[in-house]
Amino acid sequence: MSAATKNRGYRVRMRAFLHRFGRETNGSSVVEFALLAPIMLLMTLATFDVGKSISDRMAMDAALRNGLQVAMMTGSIDDTLEMMETTAESGLGTDQASFQVTQFCTCGTVSASQVSCTNICNGTDPTSVFLKLDGQFHHNGWLMPNIQFTPTLFLQQR
Repeated sequence: MSAATKNRGYRVRMRAFLHRFGRETNGSSVVEFALLAPIMLLMTLATFDVGKSISDRMAMDAALRNGLQVAMMTGSIDDTLEMMETTAESGLGTDQASFQVTQFCTCGTVSASQVSCTNICNGTDPTSVFLKLDGQFHHNGWLMPNIQFTPTLFLQQR
C-alpha cells in the first residue's frame, strides 16, 4: 500500500466523520445553552446594577435640588438639611446618605477666596454670600465597583 493510498483513505474517513458530525444535532441546544446562559446572566445583572446606580444618583440629585429650593425660599440651613435628608430617605433609604450645608462669603464669585461675612469688599460693595450644599452616598454594586457619589450645589444668597 502506497503512502498516497493511506493518505487518501485517511481523508475519506475524516471527511465522512466531519459530515456526520455536522449533521448530528442531538444535544446541541443543551451545549449552546450551557455556553450562553452564564453570559446572559452576567449581562442581566450588569443591566440591573447600572440601573440601580443611575437611580441612586438621581435620588441624590433630587435631594440636593429640593434642599436648594428650600434654601432659596427660607435661607435656613436647618430647614435645608431637613429637606435634603427627608428626600434622600424616600429615594435611598433611612440614613444612607449624608449631607452638609455651609455658608461662606467671598469678594466676587464662588471661586474667589473666602472672607468674613461682615467684611466690605472694594469700597462699598457688600460681600457675596453663598450656601454650599454637599451630599455623599456610597453605592455598593453587585458587579460594578463601589461608587462614591458626592454632588455639590452652590446658591448665591447675596
